[in-house]
Amino acid sequence: MIGRWLAALMVPYVMQGQTTTSLMVVSGVSGEKRLAQEFNGWSADLVAAARTRFALPDAQVYYYSEDSTKGRGRSTKVNIEGTLAKLAGSSRDGDRLVVVLFGHGNAQSEVTRFNLPGPDMTVDDFGRALAPFKGTVAFVHTGSASGEFAKVLAGRNRVVITATKSAREQNETFFPRHFVRALTTGAGDADKDGRVSLLEAFTYARKEVEKFFEQDNRLASEHPLLEDDGDGVGHGDASEKGPDGARARSFHLEPLGGVVLAGNPEAAKLTEARRLIEARIDSLRSHRSGMSEDAYQRALEPLLVDLAEKTRALRALEAKKP
Repeated sequence: MIGRWLAALMVPYVMQGQTTTSLMVVSGVSGEKRLAQEFNGWSADLVAAARTRFALPDAQVYYYSEDSTKGRGRSTKVNIEGTLAKLAGSSRDGDRLVVVLFGHGNAQSEVTRFNLPGPDMTVDDFGRALAPFKGTVAFVHTGSASGEFAKVLAGRNRVVITATKSAREQNETFFPRHFVRALTTGAGDADKDGRVSLLEAFTYARKEVEKFFEQDNRLASEHPLLEDDGDGVGHGDASEKGPDGARARSFHLEPLGGVVLAGNPEAAKLTEARRLIEARIDSLRSHRSGMSEDAYQRALEPLLVDLAEKTRALRALEAKKP
């Protein structure tokens, strides 16, 4: 059985047409001027990075704010559900959707909500809206009472990141400022490969949150979670539980070299090849418990060599750019 699985792992995966990555940023109800400025500031930084770091086309970046003069309009349930329906309807296998929420959440009558101008969206509303999407969804709720989203939205081809471990943690969160910094400045680039994965951004932000409460000698009021193995049980430290973190580890918004290599066909080909190798490595890691250590290492070694070769080739292209 293991032999057949390893053989399947090594079969090249052919993408049918070019895949698409879309980013939706939502700034919800703030409640006060200071928070409105913070939510809009983080949103603006992420949207700017979509162009300057992630090389995403403007047509694939959607920003909805409490302030209707910003982005593509007001962050209403109608606008959000409409856009998600459009993206799901045009999605294909291999496409990726990243949804990032800045704002407040709460739980009333055992229903967890994200607060919006007008009707709120519940966790089940988001679940229904995201269900038809083909491909991989990364859902990041950086606000209060967000932990329930990790349980409800978990599934195949899903990465769910929340600022809290439950709906009961309803204080203002410190997670978003660090998560955005990790993605938009490269502060979270732990392996120094020129990109920041969702796992790296999550880990950086989680550690900064822990450091804040420790240095301030305060009882932590938020405990960030990562869920990406589909069982609905998120973890603060992805190393605590086998497969958790595998999909997030290979999920990068930006290509190696960022926009420096955008539009370069050779770079695009190498970047896609890297992505497929990383997916194979993550799949191999998730099956490690069912393999002997020798079989695991023999399967892993050629993948790591291939990955290193693609990385060197991309860095060589980057070095040629003026």
